[in-house]
Amino acid sequence: MNDQHSGQLCGAWTIPVYARGLLWIDSEAGAVAVEGDKGLFTLPAPADMLTLRWGGADGAVLARLPWRVDSLDWDGTIRLGGFFDTIHMAASGEIEGGIMVMHLAAYPLKPTSAPYPVARGGALMSPNFYDGIDDSVGETFTTWIATDDSPALTLAQDALVTKLQVWCFGRLTADKARWHERFALPIWLNEMTVFAP
Repeated sequence: MNDQHSGQLCGAWTIPVYARGLLWIDSEAGAVAVEGDKGLFTLPAPADMLTLRWGGADGAVLARLPWRVDSLDWDGTIRLGGFFDTIHMAASGEIEGGIMVMHLAAYPLKPTSAPYPVARGGALMSPNFYDGIDDSVGETFTTWIATDDSPALTLAQDALVTKLQVWCFGRLTADKARWHERFALPIWLNEMTVFAP
């Protein structure tokens, strides 16, 4: 696959069975579906930056990924910035307690965006919401899930009520968790940054 057209989405990570056939790579030249457990694809033309979408060529944006020869090394991680539109709570038979479903209107974060300076160095500055998002693609909508005892839930509720900007960090759920049987796009919320107005 050593060319500028063909590659694969994932390296070591394997795409969950439920997500196969639902992931698309989009570029200025057009969109193509990825295939198989590693997400093989062939672009219509070379591109430096690619958009990963869910469900089709115009589907929800999951990530912006720089071109890399052979593999883009995506590991199921989703990083988006925007606003919560709704939060829904439901009882869950799968886990003890309830499940929270959050609807997020968002843009993908730039690959270099980080919510805090990493230990390897970097500028000791607070992140800036607008500097971190990639608004070269349109805003799309995704659903995020968390348990009702998640520490992020209080932040999400505050962000919804006061319309604060957020960065959300999560990943596609695993097949064995079976969240895909209940939610069209199951993104598990792992981390969140809330920005002051």
